[in-house]
Amino acid sequence: MDVKEYQRLASEIVDKIDQKFSIKRDVQLTISQLVEELGELVKVANYQRLRGKKPKKKELEDEFADVFIQLGKLADTFDVDLEKAISDKIKLLKKRHNLEP
Repeated sequence: MDVKEYQRLASEIVDKIDQKFSIKRDVQLTISQLVEELGELVKVANYQRLRGKKPKKKELEDEFADVFIQLGKLADTFDVDLEKAISDKIKLLKKRHNLEP
């Protein structure tokens, strides 16, 4: 599966969950949930520093996935193709920082 397909699936699953709970989604809710998921990722990523134990890979994977799902939904809201946006940005960064071979 490519990023475009994951983005579509992420948006669809969020829509289905919203329907199940009769949630009227708007940009603010999606941004709030994205920030919440980023916070949860930060908490897991900082386990070593905060709790003296290495974060579990599965927990990290789950939090990265949650962030991507909310990011995918937000991108869909603005009709942004994440795959294209990422590709374009990588090309720009390579050019800007002379990273082309």
